[in-house]
Amino acid sequence: MSKLDVLVVGAGPTGMTAAIELARRNVSVRIVERRTTPSTSSKALVMHARTLELMDILGVADEMVHRGYTSPGIEFSANLEKPLRANAHKLDTQFSYILILPQAETEEILERYLNKLGIKIERGCTLTGFSETENAVRCTIERAEGGTFEINASYIVGADGVHSMVRKTLDLPFEGYRYGWTAFLGDVRLHGHHAEGGTEQHFSNRGLGFIVPFKDGSHRIVTIDHDYQGDLETRELKLEELQNSISSILEKPVELTDPKWLTRWGSSLRIVPQYRVGRAFIGGDAAHTHSPAGGQGMNTGIQDAFNLGWKLAFVIKGEAPEALLNTYNSERYPLGKRALRVSNLLIRSLRLRQNLLRKLRQALLSIVIPLPPVQRKITITLSGLGVRYKTGDGKLAGVRMPDMELMNAEHEKVRLYKLLSFPGYTLLLFIGPDQAQSAREQIEQILCNADDMLKSHVILNSGLPKLHNFKASTLVDYRGDFENKIGSKTGRIILVRPDAYVAFDLAALDPDAFKKQLRKWKTERSIPPETPILQEMPLQGSRSLTCS
Repeated sequence: MSKLDVLVVGAGPTGMTAAIELARRNVSVRIVERRTTPSTSSKALVMHARTLELMDILGVADEMVHRGYTSPGIEFSANLEKPLRANAHKLDTQFSYILILPQAETEEILERYLNKLGIKIERGCTLTGFSETENAVRCTIERAEGGTFEINASYIVGADGVHSMVRKTLDLPFEGYRYGWTAFLGDVRLHGHHAEGGTEQHFSNRGLGFIVPFKDGSHRIVTIDHDYQGDLETRELKLEELQNSISSILEKPVELTDPKWLTRWGSSLRIVPQYRVGRAFIGGDAAHTHSPAGGQGMNTGIQDAFNLGWKLAFVIKGEAPEALLNTYNSERYPLGKRALRVSNLLIRSLRLRQNLLRKLRQALLSIVIPLPPVQRKITITLSGLGVRYKTGDGKLAGVRMPDMELMNAEHEKVRLYKLLSFPGYTLLLFIGPDQAQSAREQIEQILCNADDMLKSHVILNSGLPKLHNFKASTLVDYRGDFENKIGSKTGRIILVRPDAYVAFDLAALDPDAFKKQLRKWKTERSIPPETPILQEMPLQGSRSLTCS
């Protein structure tokens, strides 16, 4: 029986993200997948800004953007000449749009990254059960070609979808209900209707239709047609049925050809009561499932995995207290419930059957959607940029750290999110040039907490970084982003988590207060036990302190 730190079950975007976050921190991990080959079909197509920011930390966002295409926002009207859109262009992010990228391509990019880390997906391997001991989880895996084997892991992560064996073994209820409708889905060639970019929504007395063009000229077509309800979901969908359905909803004849994928599907609105049981964790569709309205499913799952991965790695490596693992449930469970509420509200409003109600809905939306506060609320919520956790002390604690453009001593522009690619905590000291001298002792004491899991950066609000010889990289906030984006004044300590949320912040350069806060995020043994001693004040930044 092999022994490792973490077994990940399921190799979709959630499972692979979790495995990547563990492997890039040198935690031993295996990932098993029931399917024998990579999926060529794509349930999810939409990647929102916050997910892209996390992919940016991993260094794969640029490839994803290159392989997909961007849409300006969420459409709320079928009138293509007068679109009614919640526009994402004003979001404070490098990714102020919606990315349309088939899930199969997302998985291909993530798997290649995983392979570079030395991890291969073990396909054709199905978890049949597991049991937990005092310090391990004993898992039984069945091979597709026959036979079984066991894995003894410290923890197990269930990212194995709506029919999760991890969830079933934990006997966690999947609370909620199944929707009463059945949808058609097809990836086909569309003739007789021009669709270009983003997600088109169409309504008629027959039902609801979505059209999403792909870069290769094909289209994803989804319909929920009142005339085709009651059929078994397992019955094979015919191209003629999908063509009749979308033609009726568009209220004009179109032709569909060259089907790549045709299927019927239904949806549920369900969530587990907790994301952790002992040494087992679940995320993604294994923990929550809902309609695809709003494109929340894959994005929420990837963000689940990013939240969990670094925490598991830190605890396994002894760099963080075990209690940190409880924050996975306390932070992600409320967001899973919110994803259910948002998607349910959207799908129910879109499926209004009576023509009068649809007209009233559109009249109301045409008044409300253009309002700036409504625009911001919708885009901030769906993009994931508005998430704030309860993490610690300080006015910035728990907020997402926005990307910023800084400049180093060589006058090179440096994006903050490139600094946040460091797999540990990132410490930012935002100071003025005067404080670099007057508070140098305190600054050096704070910087001496840096180690393999905590990297420090001194950020000046003005001046020349090369004049200051700190034991940390020194940059200048030449555009004033710290003040403009997060309202920060100089003399502030900001500890940023590996998922780019603020762990805590302090409004004064207080070494003792900093160390007290740091103990909540790092184990005592990983924090320097003694305060460094300053022998004498350096002149004009001529030398930096040697830590004791």
